[in-house]
Amino acid sequence: MSQSTAKASVLLVGAYERDNFGDLLFYQLTKDYLEGSYLAAGSVIGADMRPLLGTRVYPHSDLLAARAWDLVWVVGGEIGGVDTEGALAMSLTEADGSIFDQSGKRGKGVIAEFLSGASAQSPAYFPPVANFPLNTHTPVVMNSIGLSNLFETEPGSEHGDAAHAAIRNAAAVVVRDTASQRFAASIGKTATLSPDMVHAISLRHPEIAQRRLNAEPYFVFQANAHLIQLHGAEAIARSIARVARATNLRPAFFLAGTARHHDRSDQYDEVKSVLAVIAPEIPTVGITTRDPMLLASYIARSRMWIGSSLHGRIIAGSFGLPRVSLENRKVSKYAATWDPAFPMDVSFDDLPEAVVEAFTSSRLPRNAQDSRDCANAADQQTQALVETFR
Repeated sequence: MSQSTAKASVLLVGAYERDNFGDLLFYQLTKDYLEGSYLAAGSVIGADMRPLLGTRVYPHSDLLAARAWDLVWVVGGEIGGVDTEGALAMSLTEADGSIFDQSGKRGKGVIAEFLSGASAQSPAYFPPVANFPLNTHTPVVMNSIGLSNLFETEPGSEHGDAAHAAIRNAAAVVVRDTASQRFAASIGKTATLSPDMVHAISLRHPEIAQRRLNAEPYFVFQANAHLIQLHGAEAIARSIARVARATNLRPAFFLAGTARHHDRSDQYDEVKSVLAVIAPEIPTVGITTRDPMLLASYIARSRMWIGSSLHGRIIAGSFGLPRVSLENRKVSKYAATWDPAFPMDVSFDDLPEAVVEAFTSSRLPRNAQDSRDCANAADQQTQALVETFR
């Protein structure tokens, strides 16, 4: 495709059908880079995401069947190993998801075929472009992709074979961690290693860091449902109280995603109830928006990030803020590559000490420069893809 194309048509494919903070940010930032193109949002199933993204999301199978596209652009973190069944388990409503969970193998296959036009074991976010006559030769770009979970896919499985083929046939593959780069190499595909594209948010949207006048300083706290269930509301509330007292910052409770198997507001309510009893002098900050850019602004305007979400840490890093990551293998693996100077895999018992370490690290010029370098590298890599393929 020529760079001089006036109005290139680009199909954006990712996990845009559910409320997950990082995936929705991928869509918003990719739109920035592809400004001036005709864009449509595709995913494994359709969803009305106008309240969060300003657009409807359509099944990518329908969009590929309906018209020829100049480019298919896939983005979205750890989506390499997600099949349609796994995506539906997260993306359906709680009521529909419960029915889906109990449907058995055959029932799940029927539901998956009906909703997505694909089998339950097919890759959810790697559309088989070659199967659609209008798009047989349409180039596919994969940006900021996580592939390492494909190491766990059974050899010869429908999901594995289809995912491998999609990766090999892609015009460009950019991965965000070394394990994903090794996986691509293991199936004969050269992949470029680059920081997650969300690192570039401070360059693309510096305005979101502007602090409100007369706003009390706060730190952002986030924990996924598994962590809260594992450690209990009381232990978590006591750790938050210790941090708040030591830093003189208010805690702001941040939901990184309200889709199934993500974060749960009822668990946060329980933590806040315990906190009100054990530390009534510590007010909390309420975050009610689900708009991904507004959520990002809460992080950018904070004094510190604490959480299990990868993109919370990445945004804090992009703006040079102290950051502490709770127990999460995915986050620790990524941080070890791009952000090793700040605490990761921290238990709640060790949280106050990790906070001191994070503030100390944030004051070191070399760490501030590393953060800027990640932002610049992510921005330049995505710009290079746009210049090559649009």
